[in-house]
Amino acid sequence: MPSVRGGGAPIPDVAKPEHRRRRGAGGRFAFILALRMLGALGLGLAAVLLLRLMWNADAIATWLTDVWYVDWESAVYIIQGMRNLAPAVAVLVFVLAFFLGYLLIVRPYVVRIFSTLTDGIAQLLADDGRMSELPDELDDVAVALGEVRRRLDRRAFEARMAEQRKNDLVMYLAHDIRTPMTSVVGYLSLLDEARDMPEEQRRRYTHTALDKAQRLDALVDEFFDITRFNLSNVPLEVGPVDVSLLMMQMVEEFHPQLEAHGNTVRLHMPDALTITADAEKLARVFNNLMKNAIAYSERGSVITVEGTADEATARIAISDHGRTIPARKLDMLFDKFYRLDASRSSADGGAGLGLSIARQITEAHGGSIAASSADGVTTFTVTLPVTA
Repeated sequence: MPSVRGGGAPIPDVAKPEHRRRRGAGGRFAFILALRMLGALGLGLAAVLLLRLMWNADAIATWLTDVWYVDWESAVYIIQGMRNLAPAVAVLVFVLAFFLGYLLIVRPYVVRIFSTLTDGIAQLLADDGRMSELPDELDDVAVALGEVRRRLDRRAFEARMAEQRKNDLVMYLAHDIRTPMTSVVGYLSLLDEARDMPEEQRRRYTHTALDKAQRLDALVDEFFDITRFNLSNVPLEVGPVDVSLLMMQMVEEFHPQLEAHGNTVRLHMPDALTITADAEKLARVFNNLMKNAIAYSERGSVITVEGTADEATARIAISDHGRTIPARKLDMLFDKFYRLDASRSSADGGAGLGLSIARQITEAHGGSIAASSADGVTTFTVTLPVTA
């Protein structure tokens, strides 16, 4: 029986901070701010009203004559001038009172809110795992910051896991390269030293050395894949590609591996399924999927390749019979450097790049790739636009 395709540790859900999730928190902040602005406005209006209540022409005239020793006619003239300037004075008093209200009522509240918000963002960027407790009015912001924190933590965890898998993989491959290299050198040395070796033994040693050299070549290719996989773009040289013909050729090329594993292929493709794509890179996608199907299917089972198309998209599904993959591991199959089964030796398993590269190439074509698994049947479905 084949090994289970999972093996890496699942990505945990980062603990969610307890934020109040009452709806309308942003509206509550606007409402409180509006009330405070109305308070400042009311202070200005109150100052103008007080000024109006304090206006008494007789009292002002008496004050001018008694205190400043102004004659009555001059006092009346002054009062008349003050009456002409009354609108401007009222506006000035209102502006001064409103500004004072803003400084005493509105500004401290706004400064406190934004200072707390700035502290929360600073702690988010500090990546120390702490989050400020925001005021009730900013509950919606607190929820958004909490979600950002969870996403950042998750991405950091994924990056650490990917880096760890890559480092482990490089270490495994570096170790495994020495084994076939030692064998190649050993057998070639025997062939060189034992000139009178029986022909049958010579052929056996030659075949073994060739097999080890081919394995060494495959490991070197995987090292190149590790380097190429870090490229952000996949350059495409597109043209008409008959996917039906491509899959027929692919099945023929895999005949030795299929026969060695006891598998057969049931091919269900249209007579012609032509799309616009990069033929070489598209062949890489299906090559990786066929290798995966053979490696993890039951010996003697049937691998099904089925293609369908409509005016806009083409779908090619490759199914194999093996163990069911848990749902939580399906998405992880396409992660960088994720070994389908950590327990498999590098001689059997790949570098954990095949499915990741398949997804990268498929998405570069504007398509998608998905995996499903149920009742022992695992299916990888590639969806591609008919016209790139």
